Amino acid sequence: MKRLSVLLISLMLTVGCAKHIPVTPPGNVDFAITVTWNYNFTNFAQCSGTVTKGCISGFTWGYLQGSTQVPLHTVSTTACTGSTQPESCTDTTNSQLPMGSLTGYIAANFVDNSGNPGSTPVVTTATPTTVTADLPTNFIWLSVK
Repeated sequence: MKRLSVLLISLMLTVGCAKHIPVTPPGNVDFAITVTWNYNFTNFAQCSGTVTKGCISGFTWGYLQGSTQVPLHTVSTTACTGSTQPESCTDTTNSQLPMGSLTGYIAANFVDNSGNPGSTPVVTTATPTTVTADLPTNFIWLSVK
């Protein structure tokens, strides 16, 4: 029995052992997405503590999947700055995106003169944005002996 154990150990040392490297499958990747747009608050002011009707309460933006809107973020009117109209607006969020060409959209959210919330028709980008996978990095080939 002792000889068999020595023989098995010698054989394992001579042949070697396969290295097992745990691999985590890639999950969905979050992309940092920044959008910019302009908005003219001349006809509808920004909603506030004193302006609660006939005002713009914020913006919802995202991308179209076919004709379906996939909202990524809703932001208040504080995303817009400037003293002249139209104001410049910017927002950033992290979100998951499908691969390929995407058409972005944005809509203004409002409260009408009767106090009812609503949303404007969407405005889409003129040119689709292409989302692609990054190239792999730190690739190491592990040999098995």
